[in-house]
Amino acid sequence: MTTNVKLGELNYDHYETKKYDEDIVRSIPGHEELHRHINQLVESLQEQPKILELGVGTGLTAERILRKRPNAEYTAVDFSEQMLAGARQRLTQYDVTFVNGDYSQIGLAKDNDLVVSVVGIHHQETDDDKKRLFQRIYDTINDTGAFIFGDLVTYRNPIRAWFNEWRHFRHLKRNASDEQTFREWEHHHKELNRLAPLEDQVDWLREVGFREVKVIYNKVNTALVYAKK
Repeated sequence: MTTNVKLGELNYDHYETKKYDEDIVRSIPGHEELHRHINQLVESLQEQPKILELGVGTGLTAERILRKRPNAEYTAVDFSEQMLAGARQRLTQYDVTFVNGDYSQIGLAKDNDLVVSVVGIHHQETDDDKKRLFQRIYDTINDTGAFIFGDLVTYRNPIRAWFNEWRHFRHLKRNASDEQTFREWEHHHKELNRLAPLEDQVDWLREVGFREVKVIYNKVNTALVYAKK
């Protein structure tokens, strides 16, 4: 499997945590709504779940989950030490194991009650890379566990795909804090993102073995999928 970006190409590896946090919330359509749905999904977990997050970033998603389940055994993976530094600072009060590495390449914790990945898997280079990662994720989850998958997506229907891509760039332009920030996120989206159709990814999750796969939230190019083993 191949992650299609290097650290030096990503906006966040040269941002301070505060700026990155502000920009990611501004840049992702439906960022807040998506996380409200994650809050609701986490409510069904036991009090001390084992959770693996792939691409923890600065810990924005992890913090919301850990507020709901503060006694979780939490493993947070990211290939950016800059991002992990922000996550360590944010999550000091919780029991978190931080792993610096590319989750498409390294060994992953097993027997998880929940695996979470938000806005990261679209950086797997090809569709086959994404499928293989879904299989690896499935294999890390225990028999009653689940996968919360939030990401940027496209669509099979070319008209729908084009329209939502236009809406995405309009959102970026309207919400960027300044012109330079807009240009950076525009470049990131146009040149570095590898979006796969939402419908295909739902099929791939079923193909690797998840018996229940639901699209919980979908706005513009943002989707949240819940897959139950």
